[in-house]
Amino acid sequence: MNLIRDVLDKQVIDRNGSRIGKVDGLILSIAGEGPPKVAFIEMGALTLLRRLSRRLYRFFVSRLSPSPPYRISWSKVEDVGVDVEVDVDDKATPVEGYQEWLRRHVLHFMPGGRS
Repeated sequence: MNLIRDVLDKQVIDRNGSRIGKVDGLILSIAGEGPPKVAFIEMGALTLLRRLSRRLYRFFVSRLSPSPPYRISWSKVEDVGVDVEVDVDDKATPVEGYQEWLRRHVLHFMPGGRS
C-alpha cells in the first residue's frame, strides 16, 4: 500500500456511513530496529495547514489557541478503498462539534449553504 496515494486526503467514513472529514495527516511510530508503522490518521485544519505552509502554521498557532487535531488509531481503520472506513462513531468525536459550529456560523450565511 502506498500511504500517500491510498490514504492521505481520502474521505473518512464512520461505522454508520457518515462522512466525518478527510485524512489530513499520518502519524508513524518507530519501535526498535523495524520499519516505521502507521499509528494514527489525523484530521483537522491544523494538520492540513502544517502540510501546506509551515510559516502559516506557526503564525496561526502563535496568534490563536486552536483545537488539536483529532487522531484515529490505525487499528480502527477497517478498509481503505475509495474512502477510508473506520470503526468510530462520529457522534463521539470532536469532529461533529466542529462541523455543527461551521453549519451554524459559516455555512448558514452562504448562498446555498442551508441545503
